[in-house]
Amino acid sequence: MFGNLAFQLISFIFFFAFCTYACIFADPDTSDVGRLCTITIPSMLFQWLKRTLGQKRLSQLSKLMDHGFQVIYLVVVLGSWSIIFAYGYPEIEKSNYIQSYHQYTGYALFILCMGSWHYACHVGPGNVTAKTIPLFDHYGYDNILYINTLCPTLKIRKIARSKYDRISQRHVPRFDHFCGWLNQAIGERNYRWFLLFLTIHVFMCCYGTWAMARVMHGEIMDKNLLHATFFNAITGAEVEADYVIVFHYLFMRHSQICGVLLLMSVMAVMLGIFLVFHLYITSRCMTTNEFFKWRSVKRWHKKERMKFEQALKHGKIGTKNNSEGLSKQVPDGDVGCTGLVEDNTSSDVKGVDGGIIDPGPMPENIYK
Repeated sequence: MFGNLAFQLISFIFFFAFCTYACIFADPDTSDVGRLCTITIPSMLFQWLKRTLGQKRLSQLSKLMDHGFQVIYLVVVLGSWSIIFAYGYPEIEKSNYIQSYHQYTGYALFILCMGSWHYACHVGPGNVTAKTIPLFDHYGYDNILYINTLCPTLKIRKIARSKYDRISQRHVPRFDHFCGWLNQAIGERNYRWFLLFLTIHVFMCCYGTWAMARVMHGEIMDKNLLHATFFNAITGAEVEADYVIVFHYLFMRHSQICGVLLLMSVMAVMLGIFLVFHLYITSRCMTTNEFFKWRSVKRWHKKERMKFEQALKHGKIGTKNNSEGLSKQVPDGDVGCTGLVEDNTSSDVKGVDGGIIDPGPMPENIYK
């Protein structure tokens, strides 16, 4: 019985660790796991649904699923808060290890949580049109990620750091990414509210984890569970207490609270990593869109530099710098929370004339 619990806990931790690596850290261009989880499996699932449902029903399902992540968010968040209100608050009132005023703090945090989500869902990122270009045209072109050209969809000048978002069907200034949890593109005018939403939820998960952990700690101390004697329900044999047995006891006695505690602790780590990532790119004056594009530029530069150095050893040296064609090699696919969703460019990057050319120094981000 206790072995099964340990196996379930290890499986739970491994599953979330694998999902975090595959969907956030793994690079689909270099990692087989990342490519399998973010490109191959979603593509196979889409093709299967297309064959099973047909294009018309798939389009109807797609419209319904536009709000799918928001529904999941509401089910998870409201469900977790309902458990805390129904099961956690009575335990807080009885506990000697956490003050009762934390109940009121919880109510305030719940209002902040739902309020920040609702507001972030409804504040737009900005919309670049022929009339609004002067409002958002703050940045110069770096001729690497952004060049002075027309948007192929809207036929307006594509200002620097902007991008046409296929999902929301608007040209977004200082485009960051499309957030499914908000069903909203994140750009110049709502990025601060997205950060506020993310910060509140990280704090909520950390605070909730601490509060419920204090409640469970009080249960352990009040009943002296670490020195108690337990009985195997099947064999009747006495079992000396250890951490696994005590956790199993708490999980069986307070399954709802322990389930929410596990969920909040895992989400605190994952959302915390995501928040740190956004604070990092903000400090570097980059967006999510630009971060992944610069990663493509660095891969391109490293690859071309290695090719050039090999050619140099064999006496084959290009005659011009390749920066002229670099902007054509930067992917411009859809960008989600975890990076590029699709890549519309070839990963086999070549020089301007197909030869081996000196790539020159690594380009700099002029928006720092």
